[in-house]
Amino acid sequence: MSRAKRVTGENIIARRSFLKGVGLSGAALALESTSHAKAPCSKKRPPNFVFILTDDQTRRAIGYTTPVVQTPNLDRLARDGMIFDNAYVATPICAASRASMLTGLCPQQHESVALDGSGFLRNVVHAKRFQTIAHRLADAGYTTAFCGKSHLGDPKAYGFQQGEEMNDRTDNPTFAFAARFLAQQQADAAPFLLWVAPHQPHVPLLPEQQWLDLYKDADLRVAPNFRESPPPGSLYNQGVPGEMYYRDSTFTKNYHDLPAGPPRNKETILDLTRAYYAAISRLDGQVGELVAQLKATGHYENTVIIYLSDNGYFLGNHGLGNKITMHEESVGVPMFIHWSGLAKTHCRSAELVSSLDLYPTILDLAGVPKPGYLPGVSLARMLKYGTKRPLRPYVTSECVGVGGKTGMGHRMVRTRRWKYILTDTNEEVLFDELKDPFELDNVAAKKENRPELSRMRWRLHEWMTKVGDNRRLPHRA
Repeated sequence: MSRAKRVTGENIIARRSFLKGVGLSGAALALESTSHAKAPCSKKRPPNFVFILTDDQTRRAIGYTTPVVQTPNLDRLARDGMIFDNAYVATPICAASRASMLTGLCPQQHESVALDGSGFLRNVVHAKRFQTIAHRLADAGYTTAFCGKSHLGDPKAYGFQQGEEMNDRTDNPTFAFAARFLAQQQADAAPFLLWVAPHQPHVPLLPEQQWLDLYKDADLRVAPNFRESPPPGSLYNQGVPGEMYYRDSTFTKNYHDLPAGPPRNKETILDLTRAYYAAISRLDGQVGELVAQLKATGHYENTVIIYLSDNGYFLGNHGLGNKITMHEESVGVPMFIHWSGLAKTHCRSAELVSSLDLYPTILDLAGVPKPGYLPGVSLARMLKYGTKRPLRPYVTSECVGVGGKTGMGHRMVRTRRWKYILTDTNEEVLFDELKDPFELDNVAAKKENRPELSRMRWRLHEWMTKVGDNRRLPHRA
């Protein structure tokens, strides 16, 4: 019996409660509780999906956002599709973020946090409490394949019919597998899901000289929130609660060695940025070849291409390297969707989007019923009909440093203007993103912001209730 048929009444009630919590109307609830509405192209065979998930690519590190970054293939693909300028991951750390995308659940729900995939293995692989997107599409007749970085073990153990984890940091075997897979899929055969997970631009950075040369004379600059060392306070902690631990904060000229901890100067971070952008340009070339293969095999027009990263990355912002905190550079990622069935192309959306939204979106576009417990919001209606109705009033994220456990760590609520962070030691932070996009001024203590602080606290409490988070909130004055 499929997971979709085993959804309990309690699951459905929880789903409706969550949707009400994010401000959807009764009509929207009715739409969310069914499979996708009929699209103009509903008589066609279901679309294929190519899901490209990079590693540690921060939102600014793509050409359509930062022109100095040379990514012509990605830029072309994105501009012919829909760009999401406010995309956030459920958690900014590799294994847990990937587990969330595969299950459509928050880390505290699938119980894999930080770099520990044991909760995912326990609940998905062994107990089979949750189905991955690969399970559901395979049950619906899709051919499913995985290539690249898994971080969660053998992909065939969690729903993919073909493929394996590939640890070559050049990603050459990953894209070679993808090319072979596409060549084997006949245009009139079953639709497919191809999950491509490159290692790039995760450190160590290994771009060949030809890619480094692209940035030899580039005008690279540090961001306004660059610091040689992070300020004091739990907001910047990348370890377990109570630590002041920093990851990947100093880099050598060869980009291989990763000594722990700051400080590091402007020249060092610019040197790193050059190699980081070069690695992304190399990846851009590989994605270009993948798109050419889609066209050559006749799959391009009926394939939904989804591109994003598992988390962002600090390039000296706030004196940090790596990710894990709730700052924009860490939780924000580049994301776009390309598909011939889009109602609008060459457009950019400012909607607040979560990586959790991709699971229900894919099911809706495939015509596969969604389980009632998913916290994400399907983007299908926006993609197919161009609706301007707001998706949600806020988006959330959570993360605990390496070595942490479920329930520990930082939590975030983000609206269009405000971001509220509850740090790992219950310090409160409020950023006005409209006035302070580089997050330099915590305005939580300002009297005029008390009403907004109260609203953001309530939103966090609402989300914590939905995911079963038992963390004690700070005393409210």
